[in-house]
Amino acid sequence: MKKSIALTLCLLLMSALIPSTIWANVTPLRSLETVEELLYGQAQTGSLLDRIEKVELDIYGKTQEGAVLMRIDRVLTFLQDADGDGGLWLQLNLAEWGFSATLSGEKPMIERLQGLELVLYGAEQSGNISQRAEKLMMDIWGTTKLDVKRVNLPAQTLVKVALSKTLDSATAEVGDEVIYRVTEDVMVDGRVVIPAGTTSVARVSEVTAAGRLGKDGRILIDFGSVLALDGTPIRLKVDERATEKNRSLELAAGASMAGIILLGPVGLVGGYFVRGKDVQIEANTQFYVETERAVPVLGFYFRPALGQ
Repeated sequence: MKKSIALTLCLLLMSALIPSTIWANVTPLRSLETVEELLYGQAQTGSLLDRIEKVELDIYGKTQEGAVLMRIDRVLTFLQDADGDGGLWLQLNLAEWGFSATLSGEKPMIERLQGLELVLYGAEQSGNISQRAEKLMMDIWGTTKLDVKRVNLPAQTLVKVALSKTLDSATAEVGDEVIYRVTEDVMVDGRVVIPAGTTSVARVSEVTAAGRLGKDGRILIDFGSVLALDGTPIRLKVDERATEKNRSLELAAGASMAGIILLGPVGLVGGYFVRGKDVQIEANTQFYVETERAVPVLGFYFRPALGQ
């Protein structure tokens, strides 16, 4: 009986001390790999402790104290603090956007930091990542205090996008990928949650070329997810609201977006079903998709906090 009570108390203590993310079927090794992928672009080799120490030295300039689980979670929070101020991910996004109005979130964080330093200073800077990121924010924005607030991005929020290359039902194949970009800031309560210039990858999930005897050409496009400014993935699709907005827009060769029919039933990947002759959606043609579900994200005013 005493042993049972002691074990229960021990588990309760551990659950209070160890972050909930660690308990969510995520091993310390996998958590460390996530850190390394964010920071370096790929998982590293060597013993677990050696790898943790390398990450800490790169970020803080010295190794940290505490249990392995706590140290890994501390680094994850520094890199991508979804429940706080957004972490380094957000700082890099704000620095890039404030300086060049572009985002390169697909690159490793160290590479992004180095790229900003090369543009701003002409050379990679010395010091640990924490110091270098702070200096970058101060030089670009004049502060490290971010005007951040958690907001709720509603379902069916319209997102205006454009493809980077032309898609044609006569030549497209299933699995083809095309980069698309957000062309207008997505705002919630006056705060930017997805800035213009954000890019992601769409994939052709079904295609049929137009044939003889009036056979319709069609392309079904899966727009996947786009990352909000704080790194939250936002699933996009084409549904009733986007289709209605697209009716007045023009595609290539004078084909109207009104000729695009929403596919069903529920559960089918959101996309466009293009009827008639082979239809092109030309590169840089702007049209609408929409958010699949409501998502809590960090919203920002793109301005320095004056007086700090």
